[in-house]
This record gives sequence, C-alpha cells and structure tokens, in this order.
Amino acid sequence: MISLYKRLQDAFGNDLLARFGSPLYVYDYAVLESRCASMAYFKHELETSLGKKVSMHYSPKANNNPAILSVVKDSGLCVDCMSPFELAINKSCGFTPDEILYVCNNIDSDEMKLVHDNKVLICLDSISQVNRWGILFPGSDIMVRLNPGVIGVGHSDKVITSGSKTKFGISEANIPELLEIAKKHHLHIVGTHQHLGSLFLNDKIDNYIAGVKAGLRLVKECFDEVTIVDLGGGFGVPYKPDEKPLDLSLVANKLESVLSDFIASYPSVQEFKFEPGRFIPCESGFLVGRVNAIKHENGTYWIGTDLGMNQLVRPSMYDSYHEISVSGSGDEVIANICGNVCESGDIIAKERKFKLPAEGSIIVVHNAGAYGYSMASNYTGRPRPAEILVRNGEYTLIRRRESLEDMMHNIVW
Repeated sequence: MISLYKRLQDAFGNDLLARFGSPLYVYDYAVLESRCASMAYFKHELETSLGKKVSMHYSPKANNNPAILSVVKDSGLCVDCMSPFELAINKSCGFTPDEILYVCNNIDSDEMKLVHDNKVLICLDSISQVNRWGILFPGSDIMVRLNPGVIGVGHSDKVITSGSKTKFGISEANIPELLEIAKKHHLHIVGTHQHLGSLFLNDKIDNYIAGVKAGLRLVKECFDEVTIVDLGGGFGVPYKPDEKPLDLSLVANKLESVLSDFIASYPSVQEFKFEPGRFIPCESGFLVGRVNAIKHENGTYWIGTDLGMNQLVRPSMYDSYHEISVSGSGDEVIANICGNVCESGDIIAKERKFKLPAEGSIIVVHNAGAYGYSMASNYTGRPRPAEILVRNGEYTLIRRRESLEDMMHNIVW
C-alpha cells in the first residue's frame, strides 16, 4: 500500500488542493485509530496490574476536530478541556460529564459557573482560584494541580510545566495555605493533578517517572484521602528520522512498580488519570501546500511556500522540527523553507537538503496532526485551511476552508 504522504505528493494531493484550496490539513484515519488503540491498551495494562480504575483523558487542545474526538470516544477514552468551546465540542461528541475533566488556568467566575452547571469535575491551578471557587460553590468537590518541584520535561522551555520557573500548579510550600482555604469553604479535594511537560521519548522516561514519584510523595505527605491522582501526559512521538517511538510498555512497567507501592501505602486512591494529547493525532496529520517561489540570495537557497506560520506556528514558536517531503528534480542543495507571512521567523525548516523543486510543486509537512490547526490563526488576514480525513483511501471534508466572509463576519463598523 502506498503511504498517504506519497499519495499527497502526486495526483491525489493535486486533486485535494484543487478541490479544497491550498494549504490543507489531511489526517490518516488508520494512524489515528492505531494511536487511540495504543492508549486504550496502555490503560488496560495498568488497570489489570493495579486493580484500580485508569482513565485516559485526551486533550483536545492538540486537535479539537469532532471527527478526531469521535475516534477517541469510540476507543473508550475520555477527554479533558480548558475552555467553554472545548467543553461544548466534547459534549457534542457524546462525552458525558463523568468522562470530562476541566483542567483550567486563571479563569473567571462565569466560566467556573459554566463548569459547575455542567456537573463536570474541575481541576484548579492556584490557591486564588480555589478561593474563588469556594466562595461560589462551598462544599463542592474539586481537584487541585500541584507543582512537584522537579524540573519538567519537554522539547522546549515553553512547554515545560513543572519546576520553579513555570506558572503552573501549587508548590509544596503553599499546600498548608491551600488546605486552609479548602477547609474554610468546606471544599472536598478529591484529587490531585500534575503535569511535567510535553513530548518525552524513551530517553526521558526515567525523568517522567522521577516526576511521578515526586508528585506521589506530596499526595502521601500532604493530603489525607484523595481518591483520584492525575499524572498528566507528555507522551511523545518521534518527529526526527533518528528518533524512535515511545515504548509504552516500558512506561507502563515502570509506572506499575511505582503505583503499586503507592497504592499499598495510600489505600484511599481509586483512580489514576493520564492526559495523552499529542500522542493521539500527531502522526496522523499532514499539512499540504505548494511551492510558490524559489530564490538564491546571499549564498542561501529559499523555498517559498504558502505554509505560513499562521497555518503551522510550531517551528516559529518552539523552533520545532518537522519532516518535509517535496518532489524536486533540480540540483541537490541546502535550503531554508519559509512561508508567506512577512515575518523573519516564518521559517518551517532550516538548512535542509533537498533537490530543488519547481514552482507549483506540492510540499508535505509531516506530524502536523497535533498543535497544527488548533494553533492556526488569521494573522495577516489569511484564512485557516480546510481539514480532510482519509479512510480506506477515500477522503471526507471534516472542516471547510474559511472564506473572507467568515473572517469579516464578526467585525462591526
């Protein structure tokens, strides 16, 4: 079977771009289903070995398209959310309140009321937020996010969410104040949450386990009887050719030992939660566009495309690496691939080896299924692209391309 990215470089890709516009997000259903199955098996392995409930809460901030959320739902996984829109999308896909966890950061009272009215369990990130919730809903159940203090893991400082330099969570030193505020409002802290960061692979599994241990120590030493422990996510995928897929069985085996010891000394715990975001949609997604210009200036080749930072911001924001496929028949050169936004940082790939393509050639960015469309914008007034799901060789439009009318719709003048 010809891989999807190969098909996207040929007639199939040309047909899609002609029908739905360039650029375009394309997802491979088979890969998406496979990654959901991997998470479901991970859940099953841990539940079987621990004898406790394990819930996998997919994070739709990675990709909130209902077509993807439906695969998550069909795989027996749960979801989290962090905004009213994500809550509404989750509900529209059939997730029930007990399958949704609201993991938020610095929200106002109206948003808190929305969560409460929907009977969804909330995880609060600061003592200030716990106090605000307590004033509104005394006597209710909450989870709290802890910062275990260990340096987090991640591919960029901007995605590390643990340690002394992050905005997230409540540190050990402030837990006594947290407990006082909770007691004042008769709040029941039913669970704790922690998250070290995003995108760890096999070489960082031990760092992840060390963070888990640090968080569990806080639970045992500072909280009497929580029933839920959320250990976050960060399950990585290989972006670079020399990286290997995350060994989920190894992660599960190492977790089993640590969590079994915890259960033995902390019998009130009934459920462990995990939050796989990127792992599920990332490898299924491709961003497809066209080469619009080629130039050689000051000793550098530049391949200019319509894949601007407004369509895929990760390389500009995080200096992230994405594999690139582009058909070329010219000389082999070292080139930079850039977008069509008037920003010096609008570069998709730096100093990569390619055969020079022709103008109009199709370019395919790999591993664009997570934090691609969900972080896209209308910066410089360009529409967000359409999204296509490919299943059994057939494609389905799952989000149409924005029009100029769509972009003008909410402007009042």
